[in-house]
Amino acid sequence: MEESLTPSWLVTLGAYMQEESEKQWFWFGVFIVLMVVGAFWVEASLTLPGVGEDSLLSHGETIEDVVWNDEGTAALILVGRGDGTPLHLADSTGLHPIPVGGMVPNSISTSGSGWLLAGDNGSLASSDGTSLSPIALGWGAGVPLDIMAAASNDGKSGFIISKQGSQTRLHNFANGVVSEGSSPPVSSTMMTDIYLSSNEKLVIVIGYDTALGNPTFGPHGEVVIRVDSVMGQAPSLTLLHHGSGGAIHSACFVDAGEWGDDVEMMLAGGSSTMLLLSDYSIVELSEVAGSTAATIDETGAFWFARGASKELLSITSDSEDVVVHEISNSVVVDAEFGALGGSEVKFYGTGVDGNVGVLSFDPAANHDVSQSLARFGDLIFVIIVVFSIAIVGHMFWVNDFKPW
Repeated sequence: MEESLTPSWLVTLGAYMQEESEKQWFWFGVFIVLMVVGAFWVEASLTLPGVGEDSLLSHGETIEDVVWNDEGTAALILVGRGDGTPLHLADSTGLHPIPVGGMVPNSISTSGSGWLLAGDNGSLASSDGTSLSPIALGWGAGVPLDIMAAASNDGKSGFIISKQGSQTRLHNFANGVVSEGSSPPVSSTMMTDIYLSSNEKLVIVIGYDTALGNPTFGPHGEVVIRVDSVMGQAPSLTLLHHGSGGAIHSACFVDAGEWGDDVEMMLAGGSSTMLLLSDYSIVELSEVAGSTAATIDETGAFWFARGASKELLSITSDSEDVVVHEISNSVVVDAEFGALGGSEVKFYGTGVDGNVGVLSFDPAANHDVSQSLARFGDLIFVIIVVFSIAIVGHMFWVNDFKPW
């Protein structure tokens, strides 16, 4: 008898695939198992890969501000309700206290290769992450005021927000001399943060309105102000936006071209997300709505967190749709601050253990086959399709390309 050209394993497989074979129940069982496994796989693939949560502070301590350096290697953290120093450096080796002397810091911002700290009684200081270097400021005949926020690219000149009682004013400073202060365009506005572009062509101040909302529920009102200034003279303030929604909690400059040539900043608040355009108009990203923390990753994608939600949101410039990312219950934090540390997106807030922690992940992990179940599933699907096509093609070849 002529020996069959068909491999034995293919003959066995063909027997299993015969419609009237005794083994058809085997394939029915395989089908059911695959359906169940596939359903679990699809559900698991919706979870954002590579997400981790680490505790930062002791029980009872709060996080008041956190800012990463431009290199993404370390962050300064301003701690509230603590027994020790209110300033800590977080890097790859852990959390390290930084002595502040008699300074009472109120805010942190980046400046050059380090940080700039603003504090009570007119105190301003730079830091390289190990100690503070005071910056002497001359207030003229006036009494030094508490500084609530500061912005400077070189530590020698920039802008500060002072507070006296319930009033805030914006000043510029250069070579240690502080200018006269300018009040906000709307008297009920509290200015809170200053943002200075790297080329120093754009200065934006954000704040909230004390006449809006219920103070019991925190700051309310979206206030965006443009600053025009000549060093040594009181800045000129122009109101760009005044809304009744939740206060703006995050503002980030957008790199040129990532969202078009006319987009300068992303502004995220408790009720809405907005874009500041180069003509100083402001448009709303209605697809996102409100959030409690936000940041921009290395690719220019916007990331948002909503309190203790089990979901994160992202949106890119080439899509009008918001992508919802599920995260595990074990890594949820009640997000209050968003930041980009190196290549990782980080959200800071109270974790599931009741202490302040940081939720972090690499956005690129969602496209990495070794980390993402969704991408691994896509790979398996492609392998199965190729394998099936190969089997069918081989069976046609064995039968001289005739039907069975």
